[in-house]
Amino acid sequence: MLKKHISDLIFIKWFLFFISLIITFLVMHQLGFLTLILFNDISHISSLIIFIFFIFTLKVGMELFFIKDRYLNIELFLENLSANSKKDAAKNIFYFEKSNHHDDIVIAKYITSIITLVSNNKESKEVRNSFENDLTAKLETGWFVVDLLLKLGLVGTVIGFIIMLSAITEIENFDFTLMNTLLQNMSDGMKVALYTTLTGLVTSILLSMQYKYLEALVYKIFHICNTCIPFFDDELKKIYEDEKKIL
Repeated sequence: MLKKHISDLIFIKWFLFFISLIITFLVMHQLGFLTLILFNDISHISSLIIFIFFIFTLKVGMELFFIKDRYLNIELFLENLSANSKKDAAKNIFYFEKSNHHDDIVIAKYITSIITLVSNNKESKEVRNSFENDLTAKLETGWFVVDLLLKLGLVGTVIGFIIMLSAITEIENFDFTLMNTLLQNMSDGMKVALYTTLTGLVTSILLSMQYKYLEALVYKIFHICNTCIPFFDDELKKIYEDEKKIL
């Protein structure tokens, strides 16, 4: 029961972070700061950055929702192996096999492959590397988006400076009556440059925090799976195959 509570905390921690994020955005909207950013950014890059940020924040939440049960089951798998309860350990493998989630299927395939390799006294290094790549593939997309948010902010900075410079190059002759228009156009460019940079930087940091949390859990599952390997033997293989025939 204690392990169940610990695994539930995996998602609850993220959910509390998400709630605090929503509250922060609502407060910013109430104070007019969010509106100030979105309406003064004539390039609309800030809006795009915030949209991408929330899409991938929810994606992290979904991953964590599923990972909590995966984490619990792999912990129970190790516990059953340590207690020499091979029949219960076999049931843990079936849990992964029956799941429709990609990562659960990857774990089941890895465990059964290692059991077979250990039983035949063969090396498992290539299988282990392949398993790590499959399990961490989703993280590569996440880190790409973290970098993308930052790059979009920099693109907005460049666009802002282009707007500022274009306002200057449009002046054919010096006229005090045009100064107000010139300063207004330069101000619009500066707003784009600063707001997109700020939005890109803040969202990149917040999303990287979430992916760092997810990455730590993914690698923890990976290491627990490898910790189980010394307990794999012919007895476990036989029990697993016998139980599978019954199912």
